[in-house]
Amino acid sequence: MKNISYLMIILLLFLFSSCLKPVESKFKINVEISFSSQTKTIMNKDINEAKGEVILRLDSPLANIGQAHLNIVSTTNNKNIRTIELKSINENTFSGNFELTEPGKYEIEGVFSIGGENYTSKNKLYINVYDYKKELEPILKFKNTETGKILENNIYDPYKNYSILVDVDSDIVYNSDFSYKIYFDNKLVENGNIKNKTFESTPLFFQKKKHIISVEIYDTANNGFGRTTVELNPKNIDTSFNLITELHKESYDGPIITDNATLSTIDPIYVILNVDEKYSLPASYLFSISNNDKKIVESTTEKKELKYGPIYLNDGEVSLLLNARNMVTNDSTQNKILLHVEKFEEFSANVDIYKKDYLDKNIKIDNSSIITNRDPVFFNVSVKKKRNFSDELKYSFTLKKDNTDYKKLDITTNSTILETEKMYLDPGNYELTVTITKENPEYTKTYYKTFKVSKAINNFDLKYSLNQKNSDNSTTLYILPEKIEVDPESTRLNDFDIIFNINSNYSYPATYVYSININDNELFKSNPVQVRTFTYNLSDGFPLGHNYIQLSTKDIDNNYSVTKNFEVLVKENNPPELYRISIEGTDVYSKESTYDFYDLNVSKSIENPRILIEFSDESEIEKKDYLSINIKILENGTNKTFNIPLSAKQKNKFIKYDGILKDITLDSTQTWEIQIDPSQIVDEFGNTYADEFENIYYTINFKTK
Repeated sequence: MKNISYLMIILLLFLFSSCLKPVESKFKINVEISFSSQTKTIMNKDINEAKGEVILRLDSPLANIGQAHLNIVSTTNNKNIRTIELKSINENTFSGNFELTEPGKYEIEGVFSIGGENYTSKNKLYINVYDYKKELEPILKFKNTETGKILENNIYDPYKNYSILVDVDSDIVYNSDFSYKIYFDNKLVENGNIKNKTFESTPLFFQKKKHIISVEIYDTANNGFGRTTVELNPKNIDTSFNLITELHKESYDGPIITDNATLSTIDPIYVILNVDEKYSLPASYLFSISNNDKKIVESTTEKKELKYGPIYLNDGEVSLLLNARNMVTNDSTQNKILLHVEKFEEFSANVDIYKKDYLDKNIKIDNSSIITNRDPVFFNVSVKKKRNFSDELKYSFTLKKDNTDYKKLDITTNSTILETEKMYLDPGNYELTVTITKENPEYTKTYYKTFKVSKAINNFDLKYSLNQKNSDNSTTLYILPEKIEVDPESTRLNDFDIIFNINSNYSYPATYVYSININDNELFKSNPVQVRTFTYNLSDGFPLGHNYIQLSTKDIDNNYSVTKNFEVLVKENNPPELYRISIEGTDVYSKESTYDFYDLNVSKSIENPRILIEFSDESEIEKKDYLSINIKILENGTNKTFNIPLSAKQKNKFIKYDGILKDITLDSTQTWEIQIDPSQIVDEFGNTYADEFENIYYTINFKTK
């Protein structure tokens, strides 16, 4: 049935072709070809394996009634190599095998024929047939990257960049997975992988010497390898250069300074250096400027010019050396300029040594001054500019003690008046060196001072005075008094200012404490103060009677003190009082006790007992050699008078008598009465209990038991 159907279709085609007008195509048939072994349209084959199968497909079931073939054409010369007939596989498909025996690139086109019409495939296939080489021959060319020119005869312009143009092999027509290595003077400088047969390397810098370049190519897919080595030589070119030098004063546009010119140390010099090349070189230059072998500046730059300034030169004959060296070629050029430089005095200075005294005043040290280890010392420097400049000054202080470094101090400031911190120095002989330095231009002056520091001796003296107020508002001054008498009923009041004055050969500051004691009791003690004159107002006056005054000043920094004593007698009218009576060491009367009658315990009889009698007063009591007393003992009728001698041990405002009661027996059954005539006891103001009208005896009674 299928064959009958095909036959009917053919008859109908003939029938219609005889009665209808022809058109562009009797059928709309789409033809497509492909390799049977891959979906890609391009195939790479070794010449020994350049065969395969091609499939032609129709979109209509006409394969059994039509014919198909392949046209294979070389794309190199468009030569029709061959036509390959295809066989139908089914109603839509044809297939056929091909085999190529020559290397090259080929294009395959499919054609389906039916009813006298040809229908070509809408796509084409391509086959690259390679005759793979195992020994590759890389071809090398060298390109100047600046000009783009290719080297001839392997002779190059030195100090330029060149790239390598590599052709893997001019005889091969295929691409592959190539890798490569590039050696520059036996050093590997580049490697990589490429797909194409040609590539360009990264640039290489060629110096002025013979270079050896080797390129290795690897065809990793086909086990191919090749190496090409080329020797390159530089042209004989003069790479030296000229150094154009300009020196200007005050600015880059200022007056030109010529060789053998005369300048001063304050003249600023500005230098301009320009390299004039005879042959274009890589711009990498080291510029240097030196002064009599002392380097001023050294600078590396990619420019061919250097500007530098200002430069200030020291006084004298100066050889200014200006040099430029190409860091690549190592060529260098040097110019020398001789200059005569005269010294300019930038400034002068005064260096002085000061110490602080106890009044915080500055005392300038001269040859006759005394400095101690307790004096705060500082140095003062005053600079006088000879011209206006704003540069900072560096002050360097070096202090040597007995030829050994002791202290160093460096201060940098804009100030022209400098004062150091205060310092305390150990005893010894000192040398002070002060160096003052100014930069741009550098100018230095040095000053020297010598002085001596002695050890402080703690030997100040205390001078004191009392200023007494009078009732008429005037005052009476007592200077260093030993004794002052005050009568409260007179016009001179018991109102005093006590004035301390420290007298010392030294002026150093010290911290003092001032104190006043009256009758061994502290009246006043100051806080630590740094004054040498101190006043205390005793507005309440001195106590009545005889006063023993002690004034004291202590230097608490070294614990040294001075004490002065004097007396003040304030007239009083109170007679002396009986203070105490004791027998054999036991009080039978005491002013400090409130008892009216005393009992004396006697454990056994005592022959010739010892008696002590003591009187007290606000003032001093007149001393007599003996004190006459009367003793009565009621039980045995004793009534005797005794002269008791003055005791050898006395104290201020007291008087004491101490003696033996001869031929008296003391036992536990007695009643005693002791009487003392008060006219014997008189104080320094004449006060006594005895007067012209009546004598009131001092009377004491006690019992023994």
